[in-house]
Amino acid sequence: MVESIDLSFDLIVRTSKLTKTSHYNTYQQKLYRIVKFLKEERGIGYRRISHILTEKGYRRVRTNSILKNSYIYTIYSKGKIRENRINRSFDSKIENIKYIFKYSD
Repeated sequence: MVESIDLSFDLIVRTSKLTKTSHYNTYQQKLYRIVKFLKEERGIGYRRISHILTEKGYRRVRTNSILKNSYIYTIYSKGKIRENRINRSFDSKIENIKYIFKYSD
């Protein structure tokens, strides 16, 4: 008759959520959200987005100059790469499964 079973295993979990995920300041996050919305939801091109944001008074983060279409493209493309990196998923693995049956006399 089995009195007890001892079970041990290694659970390997990989995630991208353990590091600091927000290296953007609030202004950069706001710019990315607006550009992403205008590009994906409204289907507006980078040049038009540049004009819209410039008219609303948005400026570049570091140089405080106007937002050109190439800068809008960079905000969008780097932001998408960053989102994909942060939101990627990994499979968990179970390894080294060991079990010991202890029998009673």
